[in-house]
Amino acid sequence: MANTTSIKRKSEFGPKGPASKKTKKGVNNGLQKPIKKVKSNKGPLVEIGKQNDDKKTSSHAKPKDKNQQDQVKKSKFAKTSLKGPPMNLKQTKAKKLLPKGKTDKIEDWNKFKKEKKELKLKRKQSKGGFDVIVRAKQIGEELRRRVLKGGEQKRAQLINELHSLLKGKGHYAKFVVAHDTARIVQWLLKYASNIVIQQISKELIPETVNMLQSKYGVFCVKRLLKYGTSEIRSQTIDAMFSNVVKLTSHVVSAPVVEYAFSTWATPVQKQYLVQEFYGDLYKKSKDSSVTHLNDVYKTNESLKAATLGAVKTNLVKILNKSLLDSGIVQTVLSQYLTECSEDDRKEMIAQLAPHIVVISNSKEGAKAAMQCIWHGSNKDRKVIMKTMKEHLIDLSKHEHGHATVISLLDSIDDTVLLHKIILSELLKSVKDLAVSEWGRKVLLWLVAPADTTYFHPTFVKELTEGREASSCKKSAEIRRKEILQYSLSTLLNMISEDAGFWLSNASLATEMNAIIKAASGEELKDLYQSLVNVIVEPEWKIKESDSKEILGVEHAGLHMILKKITQHDKANSTSYDSTFGYILSESLNSEIISSWLNSNRGCFLIVAIFENGSEETKEQLRSKLKKHIKVLKSLETPGAKVLLKVLGYT
Repeated sequence: MANTTSIKRKSEFGPKGPASKKTKKGVNNGLQKPIKKVKSNKGPLVEIGKQNDDKKTSSHAKPKDKNQQDQVKKSKFAKTSLKGPPMNLKQTKAKKLLPKGKTDKIEDWNKFKKEKKELKLKRKQSKGGFDVIVRAKQIGEELRRRVLKGGEQKRAQLINELHSLLKGKGHYAKFVVAHDTARIVQWLLKYASNIVIQQISKELIPETVNMLQSKYGVFCVKRLLKYGTSEIRSQTIDAMFSNVVKLTSHVVSAPVVEYAFSTWATPVQKQYLVQEFYGDLYKKSKDSSVTHLNDVYKTNESLKAATLGAVKTNLVKILNKSLLDSGIVQTVLSQYLTECSEDDRKEMIAQLAPHIVVISNSKEGAKAAMQCIWHGSNKDRKVIMKTMKEHLIDLSKHEHGHATVISLLDSIDDTVLLHKIILSELLKSVKDLAVSEWGRKVLLWLVAPADTTYFHPTFVKELTEGREASSCKKSAEIRRKEILQYSLSTLLNMISEDAGFWLSNASLATEMNAIIKAASGEELKDLYQSLVNVIVEPEWKIKESDSKEILGVEHAGLHMILKKITQHDKANSTSYDSTFGYILSESLNSEIISSWLNSNRGCFLIVAIFENGSEETKEQLRSKLKKHIKVLKSLETPGAKVLLKVLGYT
C-alpha cells in the first residue's frame, strides 16, 4: 500500500473500512500513521491521516472528478463562487419594453419635448373647466398689476369679467385650493368692490374649514378677513366653530386661526373659540356665561376631572406639534395651570419649559410663563433661564415678555446662576433696554424692585402673590439686595461714561434718577462730575417734539429730575464735596449763571441746590450770585423772586 494520506467519506467505506483497522496501543505497523477523526468544514466526520504533508489533498481541496464533485454536498455556510455586490431588489429598475424598431436613444429632442407638451395639454383639456382656467389666468395676469393702462375703469372691467366667469358654478371652491388658480381669487378679493366680495364670500365661507387646511386656500381665508366687511369677518370666524381644536393643531391653519383670534374676533367670539378646548360639549353648543375654565364645574364639581382631562388632552396634542404661538392656546394654558392638580402642573411645566419664549408673546401667555417660573422645579427654572438667554433682550423689550423676565428676577433663589445667565446679558445691553418703553422696566426692577413709582400696584401684587405661592425659600429682601450688588456698579459706570445720553430726554433721566437713588456716598462722585460737565455746557439743548430746541434746564422733565437729584444730597452725602449740589455750584461760571437767571426754571434749580445743599454749598452759591443781585432784582419771574427771598435780599 502506497504511503499516501487517503481522504474517504464515512459513507463510502462504512464504520469498518480500511481506514478504521485497529492497531495495538502504542504500536505502529510502519505503513501508516495513527488515524485521527475530525469534523470537516464542508461535510460530516472524515478520517485524516497525517503521514503526507501535501496540502492539495486536504479537506478544503476541490475534488477533480466531476462525479466526486457532485457527491460532495456543500454546506449552507460555504462561500459562493459568484463575484460582485449583492443585488438590492428595491433599487433595481424594471427594463423598459419598447415597441419593435424603437430604441432608448432619442433622436430629436425638440420633437420629443413638443410631443410631451401636447400630451400634457390633452390631459388638462380632458378635465372639466379647462377653458375657464385659461381665460381666468389671462385676466388674472392683467389684474395683478398695480398700474393698468386703462386705469381703475379697466380694473373694474376685468374684475366684472372674471367674477361673471367664476360665480355660481362651483369654480371658486376649486380655484382656492389649486396652486395655479388660488392667487386669482386673492387678487379678486384685494381689488374687488364690497358687493363682489360679498358674493364671493357666500361661495367661500361654507368651505372655510377645507380652505384653512389647504396650503393655498389658507391665503384666501386671510384675504377674506383682511379685505372683507365686518359681517364677512364675523361669518368667516363663525365657520371655524366645531373645528377649533383641529385647526389650531394643524400646521397650515394654526397661524391664520391665531390671526383671526387676535386681530378680528370679537370678545364673544374669542370666548366661544376658547370654550371648545373644554370638551366636546362646547363644540356644538356655546355658553355665554362660561368665561373661564372654572365656570364649567362651578356648580357641579363632578365635572372637574373630566373637563381638566379633556383640556390636558387637547393641549398635549398641540404641544407635540410645537404650535404654541397662538393666543387661543396660551389663554387655555394660563387657565389650566391655575386650575389643575399639582402633579399635572409639574408635568405640563416640564413640557413647557423649552417653549417659554414662544408663550410669552401675549398677556395670557406671559401669565402662563410666570406660572411655570413660580411652580417649576429648580431643573425647570434652569432650562427656562438657558432658553431665555438667547432671546433675552428681545423678550425684555416686548410688551408682555418683559413681565416674564421680571418674574424670573423676582423668584430665582440661586442669584449666582441668575447673574451668570441672565444679569450678565442684561448689563451688556443697558442702553438698548433703556430706550425701550418695556426694556426700561426690567432695568428699573434691578435698582427699584416693587417700587410703585415705576410699577403698577396690580402688577406688584400679582408678583408678590405668585412668589409667596411658589417654592422660593430665600426672602425677597435678600434676593433683591444680591441682585442690586451685582448690577449697581455697572449701571453707575454706564452713566459716568456717557452722561449726555442719560440727559437727552426725561424718560432716560427718570431711569438715571432711580439708579442714583439706589447708590450712596463716594461712589456717586464721578457720576455727579460727569453730569455737571454736561449741564454747565452753554450748548446743552434738548429737542422738543416740534423739533424746537430749548435749554436743558428749561425742559420740564429734565428740570424736575435735576431737582430730585439735589434732594438726594441730604440723605446720601458723607462729605459735602461729593454732593451733586456742591459739584454743580463749584462749576457754575458767570455766563451760565446769567443764562439761568433769565430762565424761570433756571432760578428754581438754583433754589433747589441752595435749600438741599450743605453750608459750604450755600456759601459758595452766595459768593457767585453776589455779582448778579442787581440783575436778579430787575427780573419779574416767580423764580427770581423766590431766589431773592432764599438768599435773604428781600
